[in-house]
Amino acid sequence: MRGLRTYLKLLEEKVPDQFVTVSDRIDWKYDITSVVTEMEKRKTNPAVLFEDVKDYSMPVLVNLFGHVDRISLGIGETPRVRSRLGFYDEWNRLFGRDIPPVMVNTGPVKEKKSLGNDVDLYSLPIPRFYEQDGGRYITAGLFLARNPKKQEEINLSYVRMHLQGKDRFGVSFHSRGHMWRYLENAKEAGEPMEAAVIIGAHPSLYLAAAAKITDEYHKSGALTGEPVELVKCETVDLPVPADSEIVLEGKVMLEEEDEGPFTEYTGYISGRSTRNLFKVTGILQRKDAMFMAVAPSNSAEHLLLSGLPKQARISKGMMDFIHMPALEDINWPVWATHFACFMSLKEQAMGSTGLAKQIGTLLLGLDHYAKLVAVLPNGTDLSDSAGVLVTIAERCDFKIGSGVDVIGTSYHHLLDPSSVNAGISSKMIIDATGSRRVSENKVDLASVNAIKFIRRVSFPYHGCTALCVINPKRESGELDWVFSEAALSESRMIVLVDEDIDLDDGRQVLWAIATRFQPAENAVIRDGRLVLDARKGDSWTALRATLPFERAT
Repeated sequence: MRGLRTYLKLLEEKVPDQFVTVSDRIDWKYDITSVVTEMEKRKTNPAVLFEDVKDYSMPVLVNLFGHVDRISLGIGETPRVRSRLGFYDEWNRLFGRDIPPVMVNTGPVKEKKSLGNDVDLYSLPIPRFYEQDGGRYITAGLFLARNPKKQEEINLSYVRMHLQGKDRFGVSFHSRGHMWRYLENAKEAGEPMEAAVIIGAHPSLYLAAAAKITDEYHKSGALTGEPVELVKCETVDLPVPADSEIVLEGKVMLEEEDEGPFTEYTGYISGRSTRNLFKVTGILQRKDAMFMAVAPSNSAEHLLLSGLPKQARISKGMMDFIHMPALEDINWPVWATHFACFMSLKEQAMGSTGLAKQIGTLLLGLDHYAKLVAVLPNGTDLSDSAGVLVTIAERCDFKIGSGVDVIGTSYHHLLDPSSVNAGISSKMIIDATGSRRVSENKVDLASVNAIKFIRRVSFPYHGCTALCVINPKRESGELDWVFSEAALSESRMIVLVDEDIDLDDGRQVLWAIATRFQPAENAVIRDGRLVLDARKGDSWTALRATLPFERAT
């Protein structure tokens, strides 16, 4: 099977604007995060290869999964898929197959071996990503183990790996996930669990691992149309891809080890409930190995990689159960950190009363992460966060039971920092398929800026008056003042955000709504207008991940 390097050649050939090489020296501490943040401001959000990392001769590859075009190149020989639904269709078609892996005698990953006392994890350019992180983390490691009770079953999982010494990591397994269950079974037997970590493999393997299944080697082969070639590890009884860049071998011990804190997909720092020790007994690598990292936090790479396989499964459910071909497009915007979904209807479905609410309800039933669902008209660019928000402002009938429905106390994901009770959230369905309600009146900015409760204000979508974003003074208290200010009367949807949010950036406004807003508690509808309070509440405890120089400036 083709490895990571074959894929990178294809990437440079097909989408050269999506691959950047940085030859200037960078520091493994924070610089990688800083560069990825800048790349995300580009439309192509390119992958980056750092050739010169301080203290290391090994290059670092990051942001490989930061754009759907690049991800689509990792499945088969298909051209770039031009719509999200098209990608999901292709994914589901390929993922329905199985192509078993094959064992080979050796491969490039065995060109250099460090075993036993020769193991030194500090020889790898493991980054430190954020100031609040507990230390240096491997983020692109595919953690591999066997089911102790069913040896033929193998699982690849994403595991937080906190460097704690020259041969040890503190690791954290997702509670109730495959790896957590495997370790619980190993504990019952009183034996450490053999494991390996794959760093740098063909993107299809990373995508298969993100699907949260078992026997991912079979599905990786299905995605590319050819079997994964595997070799045996040196110190543990596990098979790994022969074309891997780096493989760590070892055992998950029965004692605990410190791990965390670390920034999670929401953009906030998180602890973990499991603290396990992974003791490394061997390092296999290519003689000219690349170290691979996945940008953590709420990066596009992190959210696309973790989201697309799940979203493909959900979109199939949507298409299977909607009684008519109604969906034009569907998108879980990365800046909403899995907590929001936007869908647009085909033109012929636009006049079907109640269909938007039905589709929104179906989505919430299939996706427990989502707490805000908006259904929009045909032709809406779902990738334009500010454009979607202004479409909602212009076309939603802001009345409960008409354009807006709120569901209280629903099952949700544990890491939403806006949830008072972890794993519980209210949810909102917005029907923005109605006729446009647009005022031709101009906003008197001087009058708006003179409002005593306002610190800053923006009309972020080309000055459109329907959508207004405000950073209010904390003493603004209740929201009655928003409705009573004549200068704001032309704005149908008003979003209140904190000082750390760029009011002119629709992506950041959407992130604030996704992570700091609870529909049942923080939305007020009155006289056909909606106010969303997307500010941190008085009991807020979540800590946003930052870089030292961001705080300093």
